[in-house]
Amino acid sequence: MELLKEENFRRSIKGSEVKLFTLQNKHGCVAQFTNYGARWLSMWTPDKNNRWADVVLGFENLDGYLDAKEKYYSAIVGRVCGRINKGTFELEGVKYELTKNDIFGNPLKNHLHGGFDGFSFQVWDGATLVNNRGEEVVAFKYLSKDGEEGYPGNIEVTVMYTLGNDNSIRINYSAHADKATIVNLTNHAYFNLHGDMNKNVLDHFVCIRSENSVECDDELIPTGNIISIKDTALDFTRPLTIGSRIDESFPGQLFPGKGYVVSYVLNNYDSALQLAATVEEKETGRMMEVYTDQQGIQFYNAWLFDGTDVGKGGQRYLSSSGLALEAQGFPDAPNHYQFPSIEILPGEEYKQTTVYRFLIR
Repeated sequence: MELLKEENFRRSIKGSEVKLFTLQNKHGCVAQFTNYGARWLSMWTPDKNNRWADVVLGFENLDGYLDAKEKYYSAIVGRVCGRINKGTFELEGVKYELTKNDIFGNPLKNHLHGGFDGFSFQVWDGATLVNNRGEEVVAFKYLSKDGEEGYPGNIEVTVMYTLGNDNSIRINYSAHADKATIVNLTNHAYFNLHGDMNKNVLDHFVCIRSENSVECDDELIPTGNIISIKDTALDFTRPLTIGSRIDESFPGQLFPGKGYVVSYVLNNYDSALQLAATVEEKETGRMMEVYTDQQGIQFYNAWLFDGTDVGKGGQRYLSSSGLALEAQGFPDAPNHYQFPSIEILPGEEYKQTTVYRFLIR
């Protein structure tokens, strides 16, 4: 294993020290993290021939993340992930104006992933610990202040990554606010189960437990409608390769010859942790299961990657070099009364759990 080196991540940003954190389980699986954006940097897993590889896209040093064209590699995204139409929402009779940073708006007119300086670009407090099951954990904390990127209220956020002895990463999110606000967190890791990012993910078999999606317009803004996708090119209720229908079209969600950006509505949602999606790569035998207690999961096959970013080992990230499965609430929820609320009030706790488990088939 060619693990990331501490000295390549040790730096001060805005007076806060950036660090590298390494976790290992009893089977030798290793995961690495940084407190810059509370990012999940690597995940070393074996294939069916016991060859180990890192299946998370990223960079060998902090500069790679700071300079990348794609800004969200493996980051915690917030205060609200996804898009907010026109960068505005109303809460308790007050209209709030957020920063407008979404490149899909022309000119920039929508809010994306918490804004220009959201959670993904902050230096969090970080510390490692061992839980009562003997599993290694890294805990990150961040205080987002009232008015940051236009959001109301101070909000204290904790994200805990646990490397399980079942070769899983469990992400536990929690947040408390001192004023009514909105929060919708996710992790934006990109995966490639080949472990060789020179090979794309179009041959990965994906299964998503969803027969509905959040309808979006051409700027990826939700219309407010939940639509059936059964028997369409968005239907992954049975395992299919990502590339099998990539030349088809579905307005605002499948772009012909490029790929998917879909907000799936998970079946049988009851707020309990449930299996939401699986990914399998046949050549290596690697498989990933995604469990979540959220009602939605965003699927994106990185079709906007254009080779500008050069990652670990000099691998150039081209279109479909990786895939993201981001568990979350519905995008633009504050502007659609029919969507589940992402509002939290003082005294309430936001909680979210998502698990990525790595297996060999």
